[in-house]
Amino acid sequence: MKIFFTCSRTGSKIAKYRTLDIAVLEELRRLKVNIESTIERTYLGPTSKFKKMLNLTENESVYKYVHDSLVRQVIRQSDAMVIEASYPSFRLGFETYFALSLQKPVLVLSQSKNYANLIDQPHFFGAKYTDFTLPDEIEKFIKHVRSHKLSTRFNLFISDEQKSKIDEMSKQYNVSQSDYIRGLIDKDL
Repeated sequence: MKIFFTCSRTGSKIAKYRTLDIAVLEELRRLKVNIESTIERTYLGPTSKFKKMLNLTENESVYKYVHDSLVRQVIRQSDAMVIEASYPSFRLGFETYFALSLQKPVLVLSQSKNYANLIDQPHFFGAKYTDFTLPDEIEKFIKHVRSHKLSTRFNLFISDEQKSKIDEMSKQYNVSQSDYIRGLIDKDL
């Protein structure tokens, strides 16, 4: 399982928030998941084209769009995303939106706010955590991702009437057609 872990770049420069970021990273490591992270810049990859990005300056014109395109690439390749958002940032919001648009499960952790109470999306999870509850919050999310990770493809033929109903219900519940069908099956499980 591949998890993309991200946090505020500005916040990571402040000791208090860097400590929180490292705690989340260590907890993910303890659960033995494959991690790509912005804090360690592992998403830059081993190729020479991206290796030079390891020493980026703060000058935005030097790395215009490179970070964004690399992060989007990693999100596409990941099974889920974990965010430490105690120090919020615009970039984290965009990355969250991008992952949700790909229907990737997203866990947003914060010591000050439970973001799950703000966004109503089936793949969005949030938790206000303490040092004591952090391991439980992350483990609960990883278990969810593992149990819902899709690994089997199944095709079928349906009638036009069934297709219309699926279209209607997916719009009503604001989920993909596949998620709607999976939800019906999950209810019977």
